[in-house]
Amino acid sequence: MGSGAATLRGMPLLLVDLDNTLVDRAASIARWAKAYVTERTGVADPALVSEIIRADGDGLRPKPEVAADLGRLLGLSEAEEGEVITVLRAGVLEYLRPDPAVAPALGRAREAGYVPFVVTNGNVAQQENKLRMMGLVEHVTGMVVSEAVGVRKPDPTIFEVAARAAGASLDGAWMIGDSAEADIGGAANAGLRSVWLSRGRTLAADEARPTAIAASFPEAVTAVLSHRS
Repeated sequence: MGSGAATLRGMPLLLVDLDNTLVDRAASIARWAKAYVTERTGVADPALVSEIIRADGDGLRPKPEVAADLGRLLGLSEAEEGEVITVLRAGVLEYLRPDPAVAPALGRAREAGYVPFVVTNGNVAQQENKLRMMGLVEHVTGMVVSEAVGVRKPDPTIFEVAARAAGASLDGAWMIGDSAEADIGGAANAGLRSVWLSRGRTLAADEARPTAIAASFPEAVTAVLSHRS
């Protein structure tokens, strides 16, 4: 990823989130939670599975808080609680499934002259593994992970870092993501147009407004291309 960046100047960036945008982390954590509860208790209690998913907070909650909540919910020992985030991350990778519609959508963006580049909060090894395991490395120009650069969305600095890494500028760039705060708010902070993946949700009145709303990543790419002047 990231090779040939010098040839990208003048081409608009398509900045994309990873979790629940390019990869379906929500479905993966649900599969893992069900399997993990079954392994520990012998029964996949739906209420407990739902509580574990809630505690995970779509991967956005601080990990010490997640570990503490999982420890309480599952009656984990101190040692188990200390390792549960590692177990969770491994489970997310194990139960992640590729979406066959994502790579063609990235291809359409490339054919239209956009440069797909991932901007994601999270752990470097975890995010790199997701991109690799889902077969998406060759479909994006590069990736910036918050852990590596010391700044997180919605801070506009991370988008500037991504542009430099791509050898491009933010002129004409778009951001596609599912987090109203991190992705859409971050895009607004950086002066970018954006598409919000709704995932069946509605925006709160006090949240940043995207340029467009889409139900899927391919639909989001279509929205970007339809706005191309």
